[in-house]
Amino acid sequence: MFRDRIVFGLALFGALMVLPSAMAQTPAAAPAAPAAPVMAGPALTPPTVAIVDMQRILVESAAGKSIQSQLETERRKIRDQITRMDDELKNAQNQFIRTRSVMAPEAANEQQQALQRKQADAQRVVQGLQEAFQRGEGDAVNVVGDNMRDIVQQIAAERRIGMVVNKQAVIAMADKNMDITDDVIQRLNTKLPTVTVTVPPPGSASASQAPAGGPVATPAAAEKAPGKKK
Repeated sequence: MFRDRIVFGLALFGALMVLPSAMAQTPAAAPAAPAAPVMAGPALTPPTVAIVDMQRILVESAAGKSIQSQLETERRKIRDQITRMDDELKNAQNQFIRTRSVMAPEAANEQQQALQRKQADAQRVVQGLQEAFQRGEGDAVNVVGDNMRDIVQQIAAERRIGMVVNKQAVIAMADKNMDITDDVIQRLNTKLPTVTVTVPPPGSASASQAPAGGPVATPAAAEKAPGKKK
């Protein structure tokens, strides 16, 4: 029995001797590689921002006022022409109503169709007048806009302004000195004191290029003519 204990002890001792040997043979985990350093880019300098009120420039500048004055003259011409056409159509309509009862059916039908053709012709004339008016207005405003942009570029270069924003797109402005509209108007008045508005003849190629989308006034609704006040 003592011998068995010795054998057991030797076996246990052998097992203990083997265990450290097995552990020694297990390779240790390699340390994690250090993360690559993040390369920081150059710091960005916030741009200097200025604001310009383009709508105010069109209203208050000398060139803008000259355009408004000329356009009002053109509006009066259009209103007068529409009024004359409207009166002619009303007179023809009233004459037809008074004589229709004594006219033959065929003659009454022909007369009514003739009135409808006159109405359609008048509508085309009014549409041509409006397109010509819009074309002349747009061309004049574009002249102001082109010169205004050149002046804004000059001011931005002189004052090292990185960005100029239209005031209509600004929600809030903390510093009123950001607004350069007064300076732009002053320089524009010197550079462009007036702009000639040229309204092309209705139906011409240049007039037909006027932007579409506006309502077409008919002689019977002359209040829709450009600038017509109710």
